[in-house]
Amino acid sequence: MIVPMSKFELTALLSEREAILAALQRTRDVDLMLSEEPVPDDASPSVRARAEDIAQRLRRAQRCVELLTAQADAVPQKDRALKAALGGIALSYEEFLSVSEREEELSAAVGRAEEYAARIAELRAARGVLTARKAQYAPYLAVGDAFSAFADTRNTRCFFGLVDEGTLPSLTERLDGAALAAYTVYEGAKQRPVAVFCHADAAEETAALLAEFSFVRCTLALDATAAEETARLDGEIGELLQKEEEIAALARRDLPLLKDVKVYADYLSTELEKAEAAERFFETQATFTLHGYLPEDSREKVRGAVSSVTEAYVLQFFAPSEEDTPPTLMKNRGPAKAAEFVTNMYSAPDYRELDPNGFVFIFFMIFFGVIMADIGYGLLLFVGGLIIARTRRANDGVKKLAVIMTYGGVATAVVGALFGSCFGFSLYDAPLPDPSSGSRTNVLIILLGCLALGLLQITVGYALNAANSIRKGHILDAVCDSFTWVLFDIGLFFAVFNFITGYFEIPVPANVVAFFDAMTLPGVIMLGVGLAGAALTAGRKEKLLGKFTKGFGAVYGIINLLSDVLSYARLFGLMLSGMIIAQQFNAIGVDLIHAGTVGYVFGPVVIFIGNAFNLAMGVLGAYIHDCRLQYIEFFSKFYTGEGTLFTPLGSRVEYISFTE
Repeated sequence: MIVPMSKFELTALLSEREAILAALQRTRDVDLMLSEEPVPDDASPSVRARAEDIAQRLRRAQRCVELLTAQADAVPQKDRALKAALGGIALSYEEFLSVSEREEELSAAVGRAEEYAARIAELRAARGVLTARKAQYAPYLAVGDAFSAFADTRNTRCFFGLVDEGTLPSLTERLDGAALAAYTVYEGAKQRPVAVFCHADAAEETAALLAEFSFVRCTLALDATAAEETARLDGEIGELLQKEEEIAALARRDLPLLKDVKVYADYLSTELEKAEAAERFFETQATFTLHGYLPEDSREKVRGAVSSVTEAYVLQFFAPSEEDTPPTLMKNRGPAKAAEFVTNMYSAPDYRELDPNGFVFIFFMIFFGVIMADIGYGLLLFVGGLIIARTRRANDGVKKLAVIMTYGGVATAVVGALFGSCFGFSLYDAPLPDPSSGSRTNVLIILLGCLALGLLQITVGYALNAANSIRKGHILDAVCDSFTWVLFDIGLFFAVFNFITGYFEIPVPANVVAFFDAMTLPGVIMLGVGLAGAALTAGRKEKLLGKFTKGFGAVYGIINLLSDVLSYARLFGLMLSGMIIAQQFNAIGVDLIHAGTVGYVFGPVVIFIGNAFNLAMGVLGAYIHDCRLQYIEFFSKFYTGEGTLFTPLGSRVEYISFTE
């Protein structure tokens, strides 16, 4: 159910703005309307300064969280108390606000973290410099002489440097033929150190020769070898690493505060939200005015919150106009609430349309159960989802997905019972035929059943579109654009049922055949009336030629409808693939067990691994393709979406979630 909203306008004294905003934040029932325009230049300097101050403190707290989180990897796994601070944090709103009482303590922790971070950054920068210098010496590690040994004399010139290994044979061949030159080649990797000595008179010729082979001359002139200098640098780097570890150890002493610092950072984020909102309020010299939305039934609660702070205020409530776009707040329970997770992944409902979550839940679970269709898999999903949902305090995406899996497990077990399948094994003669048996009739029965489910969901989609039109007072649109297609779909089902079952030789009880015989002609009439109504009224809002082209477009819509229905064949395909994969792994495992000896061990292992793989892939495929059917085939018939979820003041948090 989408909660009816009210607009409000609040005017109060500027001196009491902070207290009023805090009171509104505590209600968690106020979504402020703020302009997207840049903050005006005439905004109050004190408000802007406060926002900048809070933003700076927030950045410092976030850097503290980053530092402590990075250091937490060094904490032993057995220290569960500290590891818990890395997970999700769920707390009540009052617990969340109470962190302000520890602001001095947590600010001190943030200050220490900044100091540690700065010292660690300095040490890492110094270590980076030494590492870069060490890299300069790496190609020369095989050279046993000091760099200063490769120097010119009065009559000789020395060229010491690096040459690519691939060009080295050609270079040495040229040097062997050169006059007044000698050379030494040292060991190396891709680049080899080379020392070339020549008479001073041949220096230019030798330099030109080396340039042809991209010779890189060494500029180092240390009185030490590369190995000696590398060892010295390794010692200095080791000392820096030790100092860094000592500082990190000091930082880890504050790890018990990580959870509280996260809460503090989110508290500052909500304070910044209020400060930034205050910059956009309309102000006079003594008063301010703010606007927003709240649930209709929260009017008195909000009025009471404001009056508890001040008596000098004017608070007015209004019904949203047609031009307004109120935020969407959904209040569902049980299954429908679980479906909000699926719907909101696509888009939140528009405020003025029907809440689709009840229908989404029904069809999502039916399709999920059809795809998985196994008692064993269903029980595992139910138990696993239930454990996660009950043990996870934070009402985050993980918990919501776990709730979906819990319901999905029930649907999977129910449909699995209709097929008599448990971990791929057939337990009994089931009410529904096994499509993996190889029987053409069994395959067609299940395939056509999936298509019938698709036609049903599409028909419900058109009916919901009609309901949305009626809610807006557009009765003619509901009849012409929606009820005509509902009539067409129902007529199509009655008209073709006996034809399809007879053509494919599907056994149907005699009384069912008799019923659809009697309904065939009415079905054809409904089909024709629905199609004619859609074609004749599609262009009612167009002029001249548009009336005819729209009508032809409506007739062409039959192709789109049939294409949409065929999309539901994926239910059958995914179900069949899951059944066959499970059966094949089971067959291999059973054969190994019958072989005896080691088969008694490996047979159950193959069955376990195979079913685990099939379950994982099946759940992934079921969730993705089930969502696709909701979003593309179902929502396209009626769902507007593009709503903005109701976000009460004080909800801008990153690290925590609120318990309900």
